[in-house]
Amino acid sequence: MKRIVQLTVADLKKIFRDKTLLLFLLTPILLILFVRYFVPFITTRYPEAAEYHVMIMMFASAQTAIMFGFISSFIILDEKDENVLQVIRILPITPSYFIFFRLIFAALFSFAGAFSMIAFSGIAFPGWSFAFLLSLQYALTAPLITLVVSTYANNKIEGMAFFKGVDLILLVPVLSFFIDSWARYLFGIVPVFWTFHSYDQAISGNDFWLFFLIGSVVYIMVIALLVSQFRKKVFDR
Repeated sequence: MKRIVQLTVADLKKIFRDKTLLLFLLTPILLILFVRYFVPFITTRYPEAAEYHVMIMMFASAQTAIMFGFISSFIILDEKDENVLQVIRILPITPSYFIFFRLIFAALFSFAGAFSMIAFSGIAFPGWSFAFLLSLQYALTAPLITLVVSTYANNKIEGMAFFKGVDLILLVPVLSFFIDSWARYLFGIVPVFWTFHSYDQAISGNDFWLFFLIGSVVYIMVIALLVSQFRKKVFDR
């Protein structure tokens, strides 16, 4: 527990020293305020916008969660540059412990961001139980982002490019709602597809648990694969 506290304090110091990371830390708050006040403002003038409230919430909740994955991945890239990851091999902290802490760190903040968005945005609220469950699944996007960026990027410039690419891929499944055929499930290879449809079912349907459980399995499989790649490329080289 003491190690976790020390690592968390160290990470927070890095975030507050880096203006880019600090901006990304504040971005979820700005997104929540935007959805809370600007979307209803637009809806009063264009009532047809109400039909897209659920889709807006899917997108906004995902973006809120993704930001913390970006922050965590950039902290790891900093540690790569400073050869901290190589030093870990000779310290009492094992690589598995390090990976677990980094992913939990990202996921917890991501959960808080997604839950705050769903609970306090004021639109398309699915109920407290569904809000909690959806936030748990949205939280898994942060470890996913963290692992992809920190595994395959060699520096912050590459990291930013990877982040933009992965961010775009994670949001592409929104298009599945405009496809009225089995072809929509082709987007299911992207984990967030199942979270988006879980949100939709929480609001209007009866198949929430089907989408939620499949999504959880897909997330776990993808994250397990990425953890394996991270270990090989970062610790086992």
